[in-house]
Amino acid sequence: MKLKNNGTAPPPLLAGVLRSLWQWRKPIVITTLVGGLLAAIVSLLLPVYYQSTTSFLAVNPDLNTIDNIFGNSNGRIGIYGGRDDIDRLLAIAESDELLSHLVETFDLYGVYEIDSTNTKSAMSVRRELLNNYQVVKTPRNTLELSVMDKDPERAAEMARSAREKISDISVNIITANHRRIYNSLGDEVKTREQRLADINASLKEIRSSSGVYNTEVQGEVLSTLSSSLENDIATTESRIESYRQRNRRADRDSIAKLEISLASLTSSRITLDTQLTRFNENLGPINALEERRTLLSNAVSYDRLRLTQYERLLATQQRALEVVEEARVPVVKAKPVRSLIVLGGLIFSFLTAVIGVLIFESGRRYDWKSIFQ
Repeated sequence: MKLKNNGTAPPPLLAGVLRSLWQWRKPIVITTLVGGLLAAIVSLLLPVYYQSTTSFLAVNPDLNTIDNIFGNSNGRIGIYGGRDDIDRLLAIAESDELLSHLVETFDLYGVYEIDSTNTKSAMSVRRELLNNYQVVKTPRNTLELSVMDKDPERAAEMARSAREKISDISVNIITANHRRIYNSLGDEVKTREQRLADINASLKEIRSSSGVYNTEVQGEVLSTLSSSLENDIATTESRIESYRQRNRRADRDSIAKLEISLASLTSSRITLDTQLTRFNENLGPINALEERRTLLSNAVSYDRLRLTQYERLLATQQRALEVVEEARVPVVKAKPVRSLIVLGGLIFSFLTAVIGVLIFESGRRYDWKSIFQ
């Protein structure tokens, strides 16, 4: 289908521009080709970088607690961490400790050819490292860590080392909190053990002075003895009274013997009453101390159990992340993308040539010499 030509001429300005470009078409083409050729040469001279990427997920730190490990918690705990855990790993990934680890481990001063004696060398090597190092969070809450380097094997090693260092730093942060709790719990156990020793010493002193060693058994024994003694006294008094009522000469010896027995029983009752008085006086303090000792002993046993659990927790190898994709040695270069460089050179050269032609053609219309006259 042919377009119908209505015979309308283009605007004068557009016609002038197109006419100028057509007249200078050969220089424009040559300039564009030369620019593209120079861009190709420059792209060939640029160093080649390889990129290695590893991805991982944040692990829920609540998994590494004594309540979860030893079954003290009834709630269900998720395996993977939430937003706060991901943010913590991202903060660690950008921390100075991690960057210093990579710089020292892989001698990046030598790799990037930076003089380490220069006062700004630390800043320069970190800037160069950050240009080749990146950690991002994907929409699926996975963290991707990428490292670019001229050596593909070193790029993979740096990515793996950075990932493991992130895990170590995160674990150290969590472990430091567990260690503080462990030390505090240890101090609490020592304090309670000392208090328990003081209570035992007080109990020993009271028992030694009062003769009360087992309140339950001794109380039952004293009660039984008191009841038995009262019965014996009552029986003896009754027998004496019976003999006296009979008023027989032959009963005088029996009465004398019973009176001696009654005197002995009365003396025993006085002694027993003294023991009962002493027992009752010390019963309250002893029971109170024994109750405190029982409660404190249970608390010490519970704290010792938790202390042992924290010892095992601190001795357990922990991880703050789970690897989704391992960092592999790259075989395809990441940069430079030579096709884009050449294309950019062609576009830049073409636009430069076009703008130059338009400026030159516009300038030809004026008498520039009149300015200096």
